[in-house]
Amino acid sequence: MRRSLAARAAVAARGLNLKVERVNQQRVVVVGASLAGAHTAFHLRALGHEGPLVLVGAEPQLPYERPGLSKGYLTAKIDADRLLVRPAEAYVEADIELRLSTTATGVDLERRCVLLGADDLPFDALVIATGSANVRPPIPGIELPGVHQLRTVEDADRLRQAAANASGAVVVGMGFIGCEIAATLHGLGLDVAAVDALPGPMWAVLGEHLSDVVRGWHEERGVRVLGGVGVAAFEGGASVERVRLADGTTLQADLVVVGVGARPALGWLDDAPLHRAAGGIGVDGEGRTDQRGVFAVGDVAAVWDAAAGEHRRTEHYSSAIAQAARVAAAVLDLPPPPAKVSTFWSEQYDHYLQYAGRHEASDDLVLRPDPFAAFFLRSGALTAVATIDNGRDLRRSLPLLGRVVDPAVLADPSTDLRTVA
Repeated sequence: MRRSLAARAAVAARGLNLKVERVNQQRVVVVGASLAGAHTAFHLRALGHEGPLVLVGAEPQLPYERPGLSKGYLTAKIDADRLLVRPAEAYVEADIELRLSTTATGVDLERRCVLLGADDLPFDALVIATGSANVRPPIPGIELPGVHQLRTVEDADRLRQAAANASGAVVVGMGFIGCEIAATLHGLGLDVAAVDALPGPMWAVLGEHLSDVVRGWHEERGVRVLGGVGVAAFEGGASVERVRLADGTTLQADLVVVGVGARPALGWLDDAPLHRAAGGIGVDGEGRTDQRGVFAVGDVAAVWDAAAGEHRRTEHYSSAIAQAARVAAAVLDLPPPPAKVSTFWSEQYDHYLQYAGRHEASDDLVLRPDPFAAFFLRSGALTAVATIDNGRDLRRSLPLLGRVVDPAVLADPSTDLRTVA
């Protein structure tokens, strides 16, 4: 199958006067068996790359999708195989060499090789896709048994087992993961409290109004939400027993989950002369770094946004997949696919929140009440849209992003957004 795809891609490229042949045989190494890394590898094969292709991953599992960890996998409604980007046989068919349970310790750009402990892995092109690592705040007591974080399948396995034997939980951090974990733990029958230093759930991304909506979901089900207060310490004896907040409040808990954000996993590149921007590796719109033959994709990539005039990182599922397609094309020196709008979603209780675009706190907010949609505008132009249990209006809003739209039209639920476009 792979050679058939490669052959068709080569024929198509010749028809477009593209010189795929001169790069087809290069050795490509993708460091990071992540969502973005795996998709990049498969896109390379689909676009005609026939040379050696190695995918290096620190975890023992095949590349998998992390969003399901805090929902279906944590509740045991789905198993690990359902999370996989592709099954094992797909890597064999595509002739992608997997090096799992393998941690990259550095890169030597002069010798063109990735350092793997006692081993060196040469490359002609390198794609950095190592994703993010959870922030572990220096809170006293964070080492106590019963204090968890969620990033990997192993983390989810430990958390699931702990939840089965717990009665009260405190979730520290009410971003995407924190909100979803709070909802999941409540669904498992635990008494849940949620704490965040910001005023409310998902505040940094959604803003005050939508944060209040999300808060309502949790409070209606009995979850105690405490915003605008930090954690002073986790306390207990043999394991965690309570959480002491900065204002002196004490919350009883035999299970704690800390989810206060993530940072690009770039420690292994500390000695590499790669341009840094926005906390990640600065790349152009197609994922090229400032070093020849080196690319970055996914959470580690700070992509140049020409409209904003700055590098930006986007840590979302859809963005990782879209970036992978563009990076694969760039590795092969092919025209990039069309850019896609950044989107994300969150499932909490029986609600499905979707968001597309990117807004700033100063943008104007226009609400469409039923079915719910929130539109963000800057100088009259639509910058982002968020919907709740309303995928129809989310889809119909996508062509309007970047355009000047009458706020009254957006607010009127009787207006079909397709006619506006």
